Amino acid sequence: MSASTNLCTRDRVKSYLGLTGDTYDDLIDALIPAASEALERACGRRFAETGYTEYHDGNGADRVVLNHRPVISLTAIWDDADRDFEAADLVDSDDYVLDAAAGIVILTSGRFARGARNVKVTYSAGYTTVPTDAAQACCMLVAAWFHRGREAADGLDRRAMAEVSQHFAVEAMPPVVSRLIASFREPHV
Repeated sequence: MSASTNLCTRDRVKSYLGLTGDTYDDLIDALIPAASEALERACGRRFAETGYTEYHDGNGADRVVLNHRPVISLTAIWDDADRDFEAADLVDSDDYVLDAAAGIVILTSGRFARGARNVKVTYSAGYTTVPTDAAQACCMLVAAWFHRGREAADGLDRRAMAEVSQHFAVEAMPPVVSRLIASFREPHV
C-alpha cells in the first residue's frame, strides 16, 4: 500500500531540520512518502479524500458504522435483502442523519432490514487538507529517519562509549510521533 498523500512537504522538513540548499532534497523526497505510508499504516486510515463502497450486514438496528472517517460526503445508501441495489431500494436522504466525524449513519425512522451484506453505502472519507498534527508527525518522522541515516545508525537506540555497547530498537516510530497521531488511529471493531 502506498500513501494516499504526502503528509508533509520538503520545505517543511528542511525548515524543521534547519537545512538550506538542495543537497538532501532527493533523500527528503524519498523519505516523505515512506513516512506518510508508515503513519497511515499505524493509524489504520488513509488521510486523503477517498471514495468507498461498503456492504454491511443489516441487523435490525437503526444505524450502520462506516469503516472510514471522517465522512466528507455520503452519496447513497441502499437497503436490499436481494442485494440488487436498484433505485427502489435507495434510502431517501431525508430518512437518515450522518454523524460525519464518527462515521455513523442513523435512520430517523425504521431500521435496516436483517440480512447479509444487504446495506450498501457509497461515500467519501478522509481529509481535504492534511491535519496539522498529522503533518507535524510526518515531518518529525522524516527528521528522525534523516538523522539516523546520516549517523549510519538506523535503528540505533543507545550507544555506550566505555565498552562500545550498542542497542538497536525495534520501534521505528518515535514516541512523540506516536502521541501526535494517537487521535487519528481508527478503532478496530
